[in-house]
Amino acid sequence: MSARLLFLAVSAAASVSAQLAAAQGCTSSSFAIPSWWIQGLQSSSAGVSFQLVNRATNYTADAACQITTTGGWNACSTKSKENGVVSASVQVTETSAQVFVNQTWTCSDRTGIPPVTFAAVGNNSVALTCTGSVCEAELSSLLVKGSLLAPVAITPAYLEGPPGHASPGCLAAAQNPWWTLSNTYYVKEIGDGLTSASSQSFYLLLTNPATGYQASCMSGSGYDDTSFESQRLVCAGGEFGLQGAERYTITTDASFDPATFKLSLNQTWYCDDVDAGKPFAITGTASEILALDCKDYGTDTVSTTCNAPGDITVNGQLLSKSPLPAYSLAEPLPVDDGCTISSVLNPQWAFSQFHVDNSLVTFEIILKAPRRGYAYPISISQDATAKSSDGWYPCVLGPGASDTGGIYHALWPSKCSIKYTPATKELIFKADWVCGELDPDHPITFSGVTTTTVNTSLACETADGISQCFTADLGYTWSAGISNVTWH
Repeated sequence: MSARLLFLAVSAAASVSAQLAAAQGCTSSSFAIPSWWIQGLQSSSAGVSFQLVNRATNYTADAACQITTTGGWNACSTKSKENGVVSASVQVTETSAQVFVNQTWTCSDRTGIPPVTFAAVGNNSVALTCTGSVCEAELSSLLVKGSLLAPVAITPAYLEGPPGHASPGCLAAAQNPWWTLSNTYYVKEIGDGLTSASSQSFYLLLTNPATGYQASCMSGSGYDDTSFESQRLVCAGGEFGLQGAERYTITTDASFDPATFKLSLNQTWYCDDVDAGKPFAITGTASEILALDCKDYGTDTVSTTCNAPGDITVNGQLLSKSPLPAYSLAEPLPVDDGCTISSVLNPQWAFSQFHVDNSLVTFEIILKAPRRGYAYPISISQDATAKSSDGWYPCVLGPGASDTGGIYHALWPSKCSIKYTPATKELIFKADWVCGELDPDHPITFSGVTTTTVNTSLACETADGISQCFTADLGYTWSAGISNVTWH
């Protein structure tokens, strides 16, 4: 279903005046984390009660639910100090409770942007622990992740979180941490200074059984370093390519003393296997004299190779256990507006490199968004093979446009047409573009029209019968709004 770029007002009874959300602001948070806390859930013969908190707006309501349908959904009444209505219902069994939330709210925290109305739904279940006739939720706070229904229909993707954070036994293992070392070796070569250089290297594969996380650790010294001083090791695992993409990453600091074969390490990892609402950062430390078998080789160059005969178990101690914000391990990172939010709130194209060859228009373009990442403008040209009676010509998209796997993040048109009037330098650009950075499984196709003027002087020349005009300032760029925007 297509929706116009109008922020439809809903009646005061159906809408919630949203407060400014915590760190990211109401609008940004509503797009990124439409969700609710369910806190203090309790079930008894009198019914079910809990507190509901909208995480994007901080709207809080107390819910009371009469159980009139056994095994079915039961509506809840809500009371709040804030204006607005939120719909909630529960389904209760002897061992669990499921909560469904439906809410509409409005954000007005963006200067120069009309208030934006959001609607979202979500549900989640929690196990109950009962004492007599009174049952309480086992989780301190239940996170109900929402799916947006308006202004766009998306279910924002959450992060995977650091490796092994939800592995059974993760938190319990923190009391007595230990690691497994495998493929451990140390090599030292003394060269003659003429035909061979001196060097030393150390390597091991470190595994934390609490999370299953593995890191490769190696010395950062190398050639011309044959000192017997302790060497700092460089350790990295699967997080190496995720810097900036995850809120929390496992870190390992380690060193190796070649004089004594002493390995020292500190590692920080994360656990929320007991209660995702109560995550912890765990730091463990250990030191061990490694039992390595060494052999010497060579004459002119003396090479010493030391290996561990098998895996080595290193027992450690718990250094610290620090609580983190509830459910934060998989929480999306706060980011600037990307493709989706920019397209809904203030869609604009950024034009550059404009020129005309024998009335055929070419330019570069990219959707204007604060968060562009590695995106760059794409070349757009008028299809020279097409014929037109009304001045409209289909576009030819430049290199990279066929990479549909990346088009959701590229901020490029996926289909377009051009109408250019040389006498007035008016350019009309109709385009579709696709945004999928918030919900890769359900990308949104936007459509809109831009009418703009190439508001700079053009330098023209004719060579070999071909007339060419281009912006006198080759670095000239300009932005123009997109109107009549629809999406589906």
